[in-house]
Amino acid sequence: MSTLAFLTPSAGVPARSPMAAAAARAGAVTELRDGWEIALHYGDPSEERRRMRETVAFADRSALRKLERLGPGVPGTATHDGAGGWLCPVTANRSLLLGGRTTVADDDLDLTCAHAALSLVGPGARELLARFCALDVRERSLPVGGFRPGSVARAPGYLLRPAEDELLLLVGSAFGEYLYDVVADAAGPLGGGPAGESAYAERLNA
Repeated sequence: MSTLAFLTPSAGVPARSPMAAAAARAGAVTELRDGWEIALHYGDPSEERRRMRETVAFADRSALRKLERLGPGVPGTATHDGAGGWLCPVTANRSLLLGGRTTVADDDLDLTCAHAALSLVGPGARELLARFCALDVRERSLPVGGFRPGSVARAPGYLLRPAEDELLLLVGSAFGEYLYDVVADAAGPLGGGPAGESAYAERLNA
């Protein structure tokens, strides 16, 4: 199936996010889920939920499945794949499939461990991004479903806007810890901070 299959979690050996060390320094409490060591919370899930509602929070989403899929698409706009994922055209014939439960096709390339992913969530998400990234995320330039390649904190990456108050950033795994630290430094003056999987999942299910 995938030439990068060796990068995926194997039995008894949990995968760790490229941001795991930075999250640990921030006080992350972890749990093993689906073969991944996940940052479950940072000591106070209620505070994490408040940030998502009132200011801004950032959540490590590196365990999100990321597949490279061949096929026609229109770069710039992502679409739901029908199984909870986003199909994000990178070129006219190559896309990233992010998340979801779609069956992996024989020619899909699993890039889950090749990319770190971080979500900015809350009414201050766009202001937070503007503090370290020049990509235009105004409504007219990046509506919900908008997808852009570009420089993310001076690293090559991608930006998806999956919801009104959420931005999903992807960079190469080698830049994951660096991105986490940049975002943490920028979020503090805005009253923002990290959020774990518990608070993020609760928001999705609300």
